[in-house]
Amino acid sequence: MKKYYFALFISLLIASSCFSQIKLPFAKWWEPEGLAVFKEAYPNIKFICSYDKEVGDWLVHIFVPQENKKEPKEFSLYWCESKFLPKEELKNKDEYTKLLYKYPKQIPNPENFSKEFVAKIKENTTTENRKNGPGTPPFFFDALYDCKTRASTESHIVKVPFIDRTINVHERIKEPVQRVSKRINDLPKDTPELKKFFSTLARTDGFAWRNVRDSKSRSFHGIGLAVDVLPKGYYQKIIYWRWQKQLDPEGWMLTPISKRWCPPQEIIDIFEDEGFIWGGKWMIWDNMHFEYHPELILYNKIK
Repeated sequence: MKKYYFALFISLLIASSCFSQIKLPFAKWWEPEGLAVFKEAYPNIKFICSYDKEVGDWLVHIFVPQENKKEPKEFSLYWCESKFLPKEELKNKDEYTKLLYKYPKQIPNPENFSKEFVAKIKENTTTENRKNGPGTPPFFFDALYDCKTRASTESHIVKVPFIDRTINVHERIKEPVQRVSKRINDLPKDTPELKKFFSTLARTDGFAWRNVRDSKSRSFHGIGLAVDVLPKGYYQKIIYWRWQKQLDPEGWMLTPISKRWCPPQEIIDIFEDEGFIWGGKWMIWDNMHFEYHPELILYNKIK
């Protein structure tokens, strides 16, 4: 690690001596704008930056603690607007989405969608566009969770008690999942909505090795970072955009919120407070689904 501190010191000296000649598109000249979010979201991970003038981007050195090992594992990825790409993938940067993106405070209401926006959703969710469109860059998550292969991923999967059941998740999110479970179990059971939620809860799902359907991106279930919560019969409502698309291919995106099954707000709030985003706020909604992304909670100032 000492060599990176030395490299950082030298790069800072160079930057300070010729800063007037280098125009960096970031709010803080010593690191890319947005990296502070990852530092706060993952406090046990060390991030050290140096600016690569030849590439024209920040090189982020990531140090991930390893269990039962004194030295952390080191990775170096280019910032690339929060995509965290290895140098050989910079030429393919348009094939990846940013890891920092808008996660709304409220469910997007289809009553407010314009015809143009509906058409855009429809176009973006065709099988062809989902297969060929930009995907989630895996490199930061591969580094953080050691999940590049199925074997390495499964070596980190643990069973965790969850709302009177057990689920399989990545060991790095064991504690936030346990906190979510305890806080949910401590909720009062006397309100009609919560009473119904607890009495009709049918399944809770975690790790499952797979890609997102019709996509080249790994599902976050395939890393052990996602939790699905499913009630019996979904209260005769709609829970997942794709299932509704099969029934109503032209108008599924306009399904009223009142016709979608949603967990009680108290459940959503607890998950978000512990660093999980809820799939019910996505344009292609997945109302059973929660996914661990503390960086998005902080970036969008949800907490």
